[in-house]
Amino acid sequence: MCKQSDTSGKRAYHRGVRRLQAIVVLLSLTVLLSACGSKYTKNDFAARANGICTNTVREIRSLNPPSATAGQAQLALSQYLAKVLPIVQSEASQIRALKRPSGNQAALDRYLSAQAEVVAEYRRLAAAAKRGDAQGVASAEAKLQSSPVAALAAQYGLHDCGTPGGTGV
Repeated sequence: MCKQSDTSGKRAYHRGVRRLQAIVVLLSLTVLLSACGSKYTKNDFAARANGICTNTVREIRSLNPPSATAGQAQLALSQYLAKVLPIVQSEASQIRALKRPSGNQAALDRYLSAQAEVVAEYRRLAAAAKRGDAQGVASAEAKLQSSPVAALAAQYGLHDCGTPGGTGV
């Protein structure tokens, strides 16, 4: 009889120890997983920004490009840019609104600054086209073509944000 109560006591003890071990393992996993999930990285930022840029390129490419006779070219460009400009502005706003990861802030700041300049240049381009200012259009197009935004995007890992034909020009 004494052996039987010792055996059941040992079983109860071991069950309690196993439960405690399981609880400790679950708590440890919970802490580890929450620590892993709370770190917002440059890759997280890049994935989100690249998604925004991919959608922007898709939207712009879905627009019919301007086509008109020589006398109507500025009007056609103006109408096209009236559709493109809000898309470009939205892209910049969405990327600027993303949570910024720690580290390499200078490179991200250079990209965001260049992107803001691209948006401003698109505004100047749209305004020049609306006025029928061929010289203003040429100047804005030249500035967009020489913009470092695509290279800065690629340097930061935003490969979809430097896509030719997108807002990265």
